[in-house]
Order: sequence, then C-alpha cells, then structure tokens
Amino acid sequence: MTSVAPYDQKAAAAAITPGRCYHRPVIPLLFSLIAGILTGRHIPISWLTPAAFLLVFISMGWLVFSMIKKRPVACAPIILFFILGWLAISSFVPPAFPPESVLPFMDGTPRKISGTVVQPPVQAGFRTRCVLTDIEVHTGGDSPQRKALPGNIQLTVYGDAPDISPGARITIFRPIRPVRNFANPGGFDYRRYMAYRNTWGTAWDSGKRIEITTAENGKSILSVVSNVRMAIDRGIATINDEDTRAVLSALIIGKKDRISQELRASFNRAGVSHLLAISGLHVGIVATVSFFLISIALSRNTFLLKRAMVKKTGALLSMLFVLAYGMIAGMSPSTQRAVIMICIFLAAYVFDRQYNRANTVAAAALGILVVSPQSLFDISFQLSFAAVAAILMGLYWLPVFPETVDEPFRKRLLRVIAGFSWVSILAIIGTTPLLAYYFNQATLLGVIANLLLVPLIGFIVVPLGLTSALLYFVFKPAGLFGWSMADTLLQAALFIVNRIADIPYGSFITVTPSILELVCIYTLLISVPTLFFIRKKKKSEAPPHTCAGMHAKNEGNPILHYRRTIAAAAAIAAIVFAVDAAYWVHRRFFNTELTVTYLDVGQGNAAFIEIPGGKTMLIDGGGFGDNATFDVGAMVVAPYLWRNKIKSIDAVILSHPHSDHLNGLLYILDNFRIGKVISTHFPADSANYRRFLETIQNRGIDHPDFPDIHEESIAIADGADLRIFYPARSQTPERAPANLNNGSLVAKLSFNGTSFLFPGDVESTSEAAVVALAGQRLHSTVMLSPHHGSNTSSTPAFLDAVDPEVIVVSARRDRFGFPSDDVMERYIRRGYDVYQTETHGAVKVIVKDDRVEVIPTLKAGKTD
Repeated sequence: MTSVAPYDQKAAAAAITPGRCYHRPVIPLLFSLIAGILTGRHIPISWLTPAAFLLVFISMGWLVFSMIKKRPVACAPIILFFILGWLAISSFVPPAFPPESVLPFMDGTPRKISGTVVQPPVQAGFRTRCVLTDIEVHTGGDSPQRKALPGNIQLTVYGDAPDISPGARITIFRPIRPVRNFANPGGFDYRRYMAYRNTWGTAWDSGKRIEITTAENGKSILSVVSNVRMAIDRGIATINDEDTRAVLSALIIGKKDRISQELRASFNRAGVSHLLAISGLHVGIVATVSFFLISIALSRNTFLLKRAMVKKTGALLSMLFVLAYGMIAGMSPSTQRAVIMICIFLAAYVFDRQYNRANTVAAAALGILVVSPQSLFDISFQLSFAAVAAILMGLYWLPVFPETVDEPFRKRLLRVIAGFSWVSILAIIGTTPLLAYYFNQATLLGVIANLLLVPLIGFIVVPLGLTSALLYFVFKPAGLFGWSMADTLLQAALFIVNRIADIPYGSFITVTPSILELVCIYTLLISVPTLFFIRKKKKSEAPPHTCAGMHAKNEGNPILHYRRTIAAAAAIAAIVFAVDAAYWVHRRFFNTELTVTYLDVGQGNAAFIEIPGGKTMLIDGGGFGDNATFDVGAMVVAPYLWRNKIKSIDAVILSHPHSDHLNGLLYILDNFRIGKVISTHFPADSANYRRFLETIQNRGIDHPDFPDIHEESIAIADGADLRIFYPARSQTPERAPANLNNGSLVAKLSFNGTSFLFPGDVESTSEAAVVALAGQRLHSTVMLSPHHGSNTSSTPAFLDAVDPEVIVVSARRDRFGFPSDDVMERYIRRGYDVYQTETHGAVKVIVKDDRVEVIPTLKAGKTD
C-alpha cells in the first residue's frame, strides 16, 4: 500500500495562497504556451519587432522582481510562456515565412541547385521524395557565384532514382517553385503544413538527371543513426511478403511509406492504426529490457552495491538506450512523447522523486512544444496526447480493479482483461473526435481488435523484431531468422486486421466536425463524466494536502462550486452544439439558395451543386494521371463534401473519361451514397475507366443509357432543371469520336432565370456542332471555360451563343499551358468577369431569388 504523508495545515495554507496554488505546475505553463502558439498562428509577431522585445523584457523583469521580493509568481511564468509560444510560432507564418531572401529565386527560372538530404527519402509509386537543406543556388551572369539560402526545399525524383541517403549532396538544374495549395473553403493548408517543416519551395527532376556530388559518411550522430536505420531496413527487405515487410519496417524503425493505402485503410477501420506508430508500448519495452539487462550486468559491481546504486545506475543508463531507440525510430511526435515520459519516470526513480502521471504528460508535451512549437498542429502529436489524457482522466474517475492479496489466477486474468479493455475504450473515446476531423473514420470494433492485436503485435512481434535487429549486427543469420518468425506472426496479425475491417458496419465514415464542434464535443466528454463522478464524492474525500482539501476545510464545499462551473460549461457546450446542428439541418435541407462551387482541383474540373431541398450533384471529379501519386477524390473533393456534412450525392455526371475529370470520381463512387451516374457511355481504354464502370455495377448505381436522357429536361427540384445538349442522340458509343474531348457531355443547369453551362473539354469542332444543335438555348449566366481555357476551344461563335456574364477557368498552368493567354484576352475583350481557380481558389456562385453572388475563396480580384 502507498503511504500518505501527514497533513501539514501550515504548508497546505501556504499552498493555497493566491498565486501559489500549483499542484501540478507544468500543466498551467503548458496551457499558456499552447495559447501563445494559437495566438501567434493567427496574429504573427516577429522576433525583431520592438513590441516583442518589450513583452519579453516586461515578463522577465516581473518574474525576477517577484522572485527577489519573494512575492507570488503565479502570473509571471504564465505570461512569459504565452509570449514565448506567440513568438516561437510566428517565424513559421507570413510575413516572416518564406524568408525574403528566397523570393527572388521562386520565379520559375531553371537554376543549378544543390542541397543536402536531411532525412530518409519517402517512396510513393514511381516517385521518391526527399527534403534538402543547406541550399545553394548557383547564380549566372558575368560573375557567377553561389548563394546560400535558409530553410529547406522538397525534391521529388521521378522514375528510377539512384540510392539517396541522408547526408548525400544532390545537384539538379531545375526551377524552384512555391508550395501550392488546393484553395477550397476550409481545406487542408498544405503551404502552412510545409512552412511548419521550414520548407518553402519544391522542385522535381528525373532520376536520370540528378547528380549526387558527395555523400557524407562522417561520424556525426545523425549519419550513424541513418546508417543503422538503412541497415535494418535492408535486412527487413529480405522478407518476401510485401505487407508484412512494410509493417515490420514501420514497427521497428518508424518507416511507414511502404504501407499500401489498402492496408492503412484496414488498420483504420479495425481501430488499430495506432499500432503502426512507435509510441509508449515500443519505447517501454526497450526501457524495461535495457533496465533489466543493465541491472543484471551491474549486480556484481561492489562499488555500486555498497552504495545501493545498482538499479539507479541501470535506470540512468537505460535512458541512453531509450534515446538511441527514439532516434532510430525517427522521433515522430508519439515517439518523442514516449521517450520524454519514460525518461522523466526513470529520472524520478534515480533522484527519489514522486512520479506524477499528469505532470509527466504535461512535461512531455511542454518539452516537445518548446523545441518545436509547430508540433502542436501535427496529427500524431494531437492523437498521442489526446489518447493519454483520456486514459489518465478515465483511470482517475474509474480506476481499474485493485489487486488483492493471494488473488487467484482466473481473477487476475479477468482484472487484466478488464483493465486493458477499459484503457482501450478510453483511448478510442479520446481520439475518435480527432479521427473524425482528420480521417472521417470511426470504429465500433476497436476494443475487440486491440484485445487481439496489441498482445500479438506489441508484446510478441515488436520485442522479437527489436531483438532480431540487435542480433542482425552481431550475427546476421540469427537476426534474419528472428525477422522471418516475426513475418509469420505478422501474417496472422494482418489476417485478423483484414477480417475485422471487413465486418459490415464495424466502422463507418463520418462527416467532418468543425473546430467549434470539436470544442463542444471535448467539453462534453470531459464535463459530463466529471459531473457524474463528482456527485458521488463526499466532501471528506477531497485530499487534505491539496488546494481542494484546504478550501473544503476553510470555505465550505468547493465541489459544489466546481460542479456548478463544470455544469455551466457542459450546458453552454450542449446549447452551442444544438444550435450548430440546427444550422446544418437548415442549410442542407431547408435552404432556398442554389449554390454551385467550382472546386480547385489543380489541372482538372470538378463542380459541386447544392440545390434547394437538399439535393446535390457533382459534375466531374478532377484527378491526376495516377491516383497512386495523388488521389484528388480522396484528398480534395471528398473532404470538401464531408466538411459540408454531405455523405450522399443524388447525381454524378462524368463529362468524358479523361483522368483530370474521371479519376477523382472513383473514390467518390466508393465512399458516398450515389443516386445515379450520368455519362455518355463512350468507351475509353484505361484501367480507371474500367474501374469506374465496375464500381457502378458492383454498387448497383443507376447508370441510364445516354439516349434516354439526351435533351430531356431533368427536373431536379422546384425551379431547377438540367438539360443535356451534346453529344447528339445519334452519336452512340459505337460511333464515339477518336478524340474524347470532342465527346464531352455538355449540360446546362437552370434555376430561377439563372443558368450554368458545363461544356467539358469540347474543342472547336464540337463547339460548332453544339451551336448547330442548341443555338441560343446555350445562353447562360455562368460558363465553365471549355477545355480549361485551351486555345483549341472558346471559339467566337460558341461564345456568341453562350454570351455568359461570368466565366470560371478551372486549370493550373503546367506543361499544357492552360489557360491560353489568347483565350484569356478574348474573354476580357468581351467584358466577361473571369475567375481562375489557380489564382482565386474555389469559386462559389450563389443564386438567391434573382440575385447572383460570386464568392472566390482567395480575394485576388476578378479579371475583367
């Protein structure tokens, strides 16, 4: 049993003196630092501004003065940490980022660039990505020279890449381009994400053209760690099964880029994706084994035995092994958290200090954020600490069953299973809102999956894999044999993962909660259980040596006061959440406006239509040439729909089966409820188009023949209808044009006197045919630019027939050169209001009664 220190009334009274009530002092400092980081993200302030120096000077002076005068210092450190967090994050956001010195080199001009690979490259399909630091740009002119640039750039190598390792010096002759976003409302800010990694530019080149000028094989710590990681990775690569090889590499050295999207999805659906991240379980095993072995090795040392220092020395030396493993594992946020927490625990043992779990977790988070404030916005950081915080709170209010003396094995086993299940439930509860926010995934079978897989993977595969990694450097065959055994066990584990993931309704896709909704959800998750358990606690249960106990002794019952405060927070959160839900119900099903959003999908088309009464349509889905490179449907279109609380689409229209219109639809068809699909049925010799047709058939989606809907007015809602003008009824799939662009479906949406034309990628010959078929019926208020503003389209005759007021160009200047400068000038001469997704981001057009409002995501101003 744990002894309780005698109650010291004077000490307790001093503890509750105003400004000194720091029962867990790291926690308020952590919250203060987080508040400063969040403030700095939205209101950046440079380190060099006089205001910054003034704030730091005042807070530091206040702190020093208070300490000299022995006055309460509660506020001074909190204010200081707030200011430090504010200043620390400001260097990663505009206007401080990107640095002014790099701006002249982001003009698209090819230059000779060299840089050092700073971390292991990541492979994705036929691409290899690496981050270069120590950038040097070789400037031309009469006096060529090298100019060093701060920060990093991301290099993408296409095709067969040479062996790239950290420390290698790479030289390319390419332009540096700024980091680009898909600028859709509420979308993922990739530019900010890269800024937090101090990466301000990108470049790409063929693997055949890059030059590796030097490879540092020095003896720095980073190079040694990198060599160890690569050696282990090469050993694991001898495993035949691709999936188990990828998972074992993730478990041992934190290298997760080889795990297929399908396998990741299975882990997510089963609720065990956390097993792929090196965290407390893995680091705890290393700490336990190293402590045990070192203690045995030192047990014969008489010097340490006389001073009772064997185990303390073992704990101290174990920290080195924990740190070494953390570095080999890649030091992800979850690994950092585990390393810091275990090192604090070992240090508390060495120095005979009491170990406080909540304070330790806060110290781990504080340590990470002090060194890397941008980690606050890292998904792994948030998930890791949300899980730990939920576990600590749950175990505080409802601890696992205590162990009793002479406990039978059966009861002990049930207690372990119950405790493990409760911890799994708490972790799932704590992370589910964040998983819904980032991944739109929730699982109902996570507890069962964790009961089966955590012992198998965490307690057998991971120790076996780590032991094999150690043996690999001592006796290579023994290490390879150990990994082959781990391979066999992992195959069984992956079988369980896939079976659980395939259970119907075992997991489900969620819409994306907003930040406000997340705050309400977590407030309710914290306050409601707290109210429930506080109600059961008696006044005497407040620990007398805490602030709460002293207040209870001197000022009545503080639990009532806390309960009222917490109840007020819960009530406010519930009311706000209810109002928010009512807003979304009204917007989705009772709105009288028609909204057309031309999404920013890069080079491609995707338009989402919200019709009064709750009906929805999606015309094209954008897409890159290879979804393995980047899936626009999964990464751009679907997240936009989920953010707008949409899980079903009444009609999906494919204008023609080119990748920049088709590929984004594949994910949509797989993951949304679809009413019907409308397309020309023209054949296309591509694997993705065959998958498009197979998905429609397998999911039983209505896909009417094209002649059945041609030139028919399709009533969508009161006042809204869709009419398809092209291709001609006689143009059957057997007579499809050789150029699929000229077989594009041309549709017109009308609502209350306002109309939208969607011409796909029709070129000049098809434009003439459309004009001959439809004539003045093509007249529309808003037109999506044909073929992304190509000079093969937008002929004067076609523009005369449509005569739009607004044109939206969905394109991004790349090797195709869209949009054409000549076509843009043509639009301007005719007086059209022109919006480009490249400069304006997504363009939303709202029709209410007889008013039309055009709202670009980026306030770049229209071209007119």
